[in-house]
Amino acid sequence: MVERLRELRARYAKRVSLIGWSLGGIYARELARRFPDDVRQVITLGTPFRNVEATNVPRFLRAVLERRPLPDEQSYRALLADPLPVPSTAIYSRSDGIVHGESCQEFAGPRRESIEVASSHLGLGHHPVVLLTVADRLAQPEGTWAPFAPPARLPWPLFPRTRHP
Repeated sequence: MVERLRELRARYAKRVSLIGWSLGGIYARELARRFPDDVRQVITLGTPFRNVEATNVPRFLRAVLERRPLPDEQSYRALLADPLPVPSTAIYSRSDGIVHGESCQEFAGPRRESIEVASSHLGLGHHPVVLLTVADRLAQPEGTWAPFAPPARLPWPLFPRTRHP
């Protein structure tokens, strides 16, 4: 992923926006943390970066979560929730069914936001409101950032909650 990020940055001579769904969002956040000069913004969909253990995984996968932690694992897990050095938008759902919505929300702060949608975990990448939100985030000119505001033409219930610092 590091090579691909560097390749895209060099090819287009612009910072790259990273979008990650579930575990992909953890990867996107960590790339942004390691290479903030190459990343424009991060958008996560149902990514439990505040508590990676807050998931409803099948019983056969629970052994992975119940194994003995690595020596530095707890400190690394705490680091996952730390604010990013780039703008970030966390899209989450209380009806996700796989990850707990609170574990997917940003802490309040500048250039950070959490947007709630009504969706299942597997539906996040196809949900019209999520796609509209991602398009809005990507349409912002590079070097600027403003919190998401739902379009006035769409009914508010489609956007249950938008949290801004």
